[in-house]
Amino acid sequence: MTYVETALRVIQKQEGVWERPMPPTPPNPEPELLEAALQGLAVELWSTSAGRLFLVADEADARQAMERFGARRGEIYTAAEARRIVAVRDPVVVAEIHDWKQRFDGVVQEFRAQERPK
Repeated sequence: MTYVETALRVIQKQEGVWERPMPPTPPNPEPELLEAALQGLAVELWSTSAGRLFLVADEADARQAMERFGARRGEIYTAAEARRIVAVRDPVVVAEIHDWKQRFDGVVQEFRAQERPK
């Protein structure tokens, strides 16, 4: 389930609109769709536990958000980073990753043991 679908469920439940279950998420949504929808934009999200977050298409938009909004890189998630976080599916681990990302102004990257520099 995507973040948007989860948010919609919470809103519907709070408004008493909890009528039917959400349709299942396609197993492999096309990655380009999120990037295309976000291109040139910075969507600001607020979470009581995580604080301010920005969702952007790519690194170029992340740099723009840093310049325009004074955001730190640790507050900004590119579409690729968001996909990596959603794949974790364990809220405790996601919170820890987010904490490290904010603390060190980090970038969430895919890690493969065989690609480790020596």
